[in-house]
Amino acid sequence: MYIPYEETGNFLYKILKNESLKNFFYEKKIAQNLKYIANNKPKVIKKLQNKLKHGQKVKVVFYVYDETKWKCQSVYDIFNSDERFEVQILVTKSAAKNTDNPTYQSKDAVLRAYEYFKDKHMKTALAYDFEHDKYIPFKKFNPDIIIYQHPWYVERSQGPVVCSKFALTCYVPYYFPIEIEGSDKKIDYYLRFHKYVERYYVLDKYVENKLKTKMDNKGENVKVAGLPILDYFIDHNDSGDYVIYSPHWSVGGLGLTYSTFDWNGKFMLEYAKVHPEINWVFRPHSILKKSLVDTHIMTEEEVDNYYDEWAKIGLEYVGGDYLELFSKSKMMITDSSSFLGEYFVTEKPLILLMSERSQFSSLKNPILKTYYCARNLDDLKHFLEILPENDYMKEERLKTLTELGLKNNNSAKIIFNDILNMIGEEIVK
Repeated sequence: MYIPYEETGNFLYKILKNESLKNFFYEKKIAQNLKYIANNKPKVIKKLQNKLKHGQKVKVVFYVYDETKWKCQSVYDIFNSDERFEVQILVTKSAAKNTDNPTYQSKDAVLRAYEYFKDKHMKTALAYDFEHDKYIPFKKFNPDIIIYQHPWYVERSQGPVVCSKFALTCYVPYYFPIEIEGSDKKIDYYLRFHKYVERYYVLDKYVENKLKTKMDNKGENVKVAGLPILDYFIDHNDSGDYVIYSPHWSVGGLGLTYSTFDWNGKFMLEYAKVHPEINWVFRPHSILKKSLVDTHIMTEEEVDNYYDEWAKIGLEYVGGDYLELFSKSKMMITDSSSFLGEYFVTEKPLILLMSERSQFSSLKNPILKTYYCARNLDDLKHFLEILPENDYMKEERLKTLTELGLKNNNSAKIIFNDILNMIGEEIVK
């Protein structure tokens, strides 16, 4: 019998203002959902086995709402190349309702993501009905396996609890995990989503061990797979001459504390102007421009001028397909967390921009320890003078790359075989 625990807790909280009572009902809701998911799993497995037994294709869909965070191309490709499966991209809308939320999406943003995949000739469908302003339940697309890349702002009818009734749910993070070091945000382990998915694929053993100590379920659904986006570098890693400056969007304290634009944004532009001998690439986060305006750090005119100045100096790049750019670069300067794992496998130097409030400050992750950490302009100027020629951390990076099992790691094949194993199907060697 379904009991509305969370609604009950919220109702009582309005009357009694008792936080402990509210949390009690919240936990009851999670336990109820976990039991529901566990009961559904054997039925779903049986359904998939029967489809394969009778020569029917198993349908794999990818949940996407932002094309710049698409990191599962190699996973899509490996399923698409196997005749036992059919694949589809489901482009939906972030469930963030407040326009001030950086994750909020306009119709244009969703349609841009949709066209991105259509232009790549990938089977794609819209999972949001703009005419009636509502989400299309995933059940209508008949998926058997759902692969998510976002753990937040997932609408209920498209989320892992509802979808567990008819599909296996898997989560492949689009970004490099930082929060497990102890941040109050805890976005890598405390969300209900993390416990609800059947499989949570992570970068390496270091992350797996951390999650096993942090997650309520002791990380029982966690499996090491690397990052699918890194599969590109197995066959592509050229020696290039681009220097990439890539600032994060979280200026002005918008929930996250990655951004260091306040102390290096204008400096980097001026430095680039006086060093035209360097092939510069300005690769800002896709919503940095909006964040700068929303937080009143710059006016819209000032932001446009800033971007225009970069465009005069070098390449301004804001697209989702940046792997070739990474491959042809020689160094990166960034405070963006998602690039820290991705750029690591290029074996090239990275200047990690930090601030006093930075979520990178502990530097416990072994990958972060191989980067050049600039906490102020003096540090940044020093590293810019000696890199990339005097890359004295390279040997340590290569050692760590091997120790973490990320060198030539085929993440897509690991994920593919693990899913096959879950449904009792023959794995691919």
